[in-house]
Amino acid sequence: MHREDNSKFLLYIEPKKEEKLLNPVEDELTELLEYALKYARSGASSYDNLEKESFREGDAFKGTHLTECGERSANRDYLLENGMITNSLAPFYLKWYRNSIPKTELAKIQQLKEFYEV
Repeated sequence: MHREDNSKFLLYIEPKKEEKLLNPVEDELTELLEYALKYARSGASSYDNLEKESFREGDAFKGTHLTECGERSANRDYLLENGMITNSLAPFYLKWYRNSIPKTELAKIQQLKEFYEV
């Protein structure tokens, strides 16, 4: 599922293969997101219904997501310490599709940065 809004769901995007950068962006934002994922709780969420709190720790999905460029996700979501929910592809998108990330999602990365006081 694809989300570009002000919800708690971070980097649920679907960039096109041709948007992939030639070189990955390795910077403090990439490191921050990798750090945040390291301390996240895994589970599953229903990101199609924003009215309902839906993260179920320990749950998983039956399948995975495959990007157009061939990167495969894990079969679970991740609840970050700041309350945002993301997926295993988030650092990949931040590294390889930085120029394709919508402003709403970059603002969420900024919120994560402020949460960790980086």
